[in-house]
Amino acid sequence: MVDGYLARVIQHEFDHIEGKLFTDRISPFRKKMIAKKMKALASGDFNCHYKVKSANRK
Repeated sequence: MVDGYLARVIQHEFDHIEGKLFTDRISPFRKKMIAKKMKALASGDFNCHYKVKSANRK
């Protein structure tokens, strides 16, 4: 049995294998709350405190 932080890491990696995103695991209410932020993120409109490599999507 695995629990705690290691369980979260394993679940995170398993989700990658299965093609799931964190948004697949949150409630519809929470999705509505973050919809504007997610749209901005998807369009490349965000700020962070580390270097990022932007994708030139068209």
